[in-house]
Amino acid sequence: MKTVILTLALLFSACTTTLPSVEEYRVAPKLSLESAQGESLCKESSLKVSEVFGNSFLKSTDMHYVIGEYKELTFNQSAWSDSLAKLLTSEILKALREADIYHNVESYRSRSDAQYVLESSVNDFMQYFDKDAKESYVIVDITMTLVDVKSSKVVTTKRFYKRLNAKEADAKAGVEALNSAFKEVLYEVVEWLKSSC
Repeated sequence: MKTVILTLALLFSACTTTLPSVEEYRVAPKLSLESAQGESLCKESSLKVSEVFGNSFLKSTDMHYVIGEYKELTFNQSAWSDSLAKLLTSEILKALREADIYHNVESYRSRSDAQYVLESSVNDFMQYFDKDAKESYVIVDITMTLVDVKSSKVVTTKRFYKRLNAKEADAKAGVEALNSAFKEVLYEVVEWLKSSC
């Protein structure tokens, strides 16, 4: 009997490995778009916002970073709260609805018709560390394309690029800097779209 209890105790103790917790982060740029509201050439039009596309890492919750010139890694104890593609798409949609440029702004999943589709190609959305991992900065690089649905022609396209230093060389500071850079990009996107119809 002692042998059975000892065997079970060893078996269960081997199965209870404690893993470090993973901190989850959101993309939440905290925009204030009252100043962006006003006259728009697009007010009679409707817009659909496509899901962002780009590198494969956009489809996961993994937080990637670069150290030195070429080494790309993933944080072990930090992750996005949802796939980066979903987080970015949601914030673009939210910003454009708040900006009140178009008659209505809908998700790409909506069955409603729209005159325009906004496509977003994410070229970069990552934190970069120097080779000693003592300093870091972030890059937000997104190319936006406005497409006329009826003709399937590109109305206009523009690349938005921001590089900001992070306050610390860690994931939390990187997320804060990414949110700040993305906020600046969204303000520029709103201004660009106001004159794009």
